[in-house]
Amino acid sequence: MSKCWKYICFLSLFFGLGQTIVFSQEIEPKQDVNIDDLGDVSDEFQENFFEALKQKAITNYDKAIEALDKCIEIDPKPNFLYSELGKNYLALKVFERAEYYFKKVLETQPNDKYVLELLYEVYFQQRKYKESVEVVEKLVVYDSMFKEQLANLYFLEQRYDDALAVLDELNEEYGADTYRDQLRKRIASKITNPDSRIAILQKRIKENPKVEQNYLNLIFIYSQNNQNEEAYTTAKLLQKKNPKSELVHLALYKFYLEEDKVDQAIKSMKIALQSSKIDTESKYKIVNDFLPFLNKNPQYEPQLGEIMSLVSGGQDNSKVFTELGHFYYKKDSKEQALNFYERGIKSNAGDFGLLKRILLLQLDLKRYEKAEIGSQLALEMYPAQPIFYLVNGVSLINLEKAKEAIEILSLGIDYVIDDQKMESDFYKQISIAYQKLGDTTKASEYQQKAIQLQKNHNG
Repeated sequence: MSKCWKYICFLSLFFGLGQTIVFSQEIEPKQDVNIDDLGDVSDEFQENFFEALKQKAITNYDKAIEALDKCIEIDPKPNFLYSELGKNYLALKVFERAEYYFKKVLETQPNDKYVLELLYEVYFQQRKYKESVEVVEKLVVYDSMFKEQLANLYFLEQRYDDALAVLDELNEEYGADTYRDQLRKRIASKITNPDSRIAILQKRIKENPKVEQNYLNLIFIYSQNNQNEEAYTTAKLLQKKNPKSELVHLALYKFYLEEDKVDQAIKSMKIALQSSKIDTESKYKIVNDFLPFLNKNPQYEPQLGEIMSLVSGGQDNSKVFTELGHFYYKKDSKEQALNFYERGIKSNAGDFGLLKRILLLQLDLKRYEKAEIGSQLALEMYPAQPIFYLVNGVSLINLEKAKEAIEILSLGIDYVIDDQKMESDFYKQISIAYQKLGDTTKASEYQQKAIQLQKNHNG
């Protein structure tokens, strides 16, 4: 059944879900029928049946089907024959026949969990989500973790309220989950009329005021709809109904920061950061939200160390800053990544890989003054690394110091060994520097060198 999840992941990407769909369980494939399962059958039946299993094992599905048909001619009663036929037709992607045989088994064995899973795969591979939902709704009875698949199917079927209801059930049963939260956000972005969802949640809160998740969902929808006052009111209502709630502080700290209630904001952050109910990604986001506030209010900088220690669990803060940098770098959030990297390297200035990444990010974000100073320091530690000469040269060019750029680039190119791409980059930058100085002859000369090396590199 593992193939089904591969199709799910592929189709999830196709429909723009990215990595929001992650399944928490692997379907254990049922073992093929063995000799003890056959019962009292003739030698000819037994011989054909095991020939079918052998042919299926070596992916000769047509021959497996032929052998199974011979079994049916001898004795059409055993249900496992039709289950095997369905599996072979599924492997051949002859979905209509696979569906027929799986349904035939379910006529007499309606609660056969394994066959239901196979029928689900038949439908899902054809993107028949409505039929898939009907099957998974039966599978949920056997294992509540099938609800995660059900929520995703509801999403694909645009049954957003049903999907959110299932996600709520999962959160109540298993606690918060990053991937389900991402799916919830995807769903919220698809809801064109949030008023109906707001009304549903308000009704749920009235009927069950102690269910925390309903408040959190309502806060999220209000925030998505720019109804910040209503979101804040809902957060305070949850805190009033459940003063021990930890999750509510994921919302409260933002409101406190906006209202300049700094002490309360920091208190909420600390509660959230210490909570075992809150995932790491959300904790990273708390720190990320606090940094812009610190930039405007540097007097609260000492609080950052305490906050970081809560995230790090006693680790060195610089390591946590670096991990946060990696986290945002992978998400292609360059500003955030650079912010954390610059803080993380303060106590680890000799980390070559991190230093290189910071300097390249600074260039990418046009922080040329920082890149110039940083690359100079890097060259003191690594005087034979051409990348730092190149960064320094690019920075100088963009700071209108073309003459200095030519000097440093001409020096650095001597350290380039067997790297035509980098050598070409050096010549290109030297050409740009000469162009800025008005020496078009030299500029053209170095430009031609860069072009020729690039051609050599591309083969």
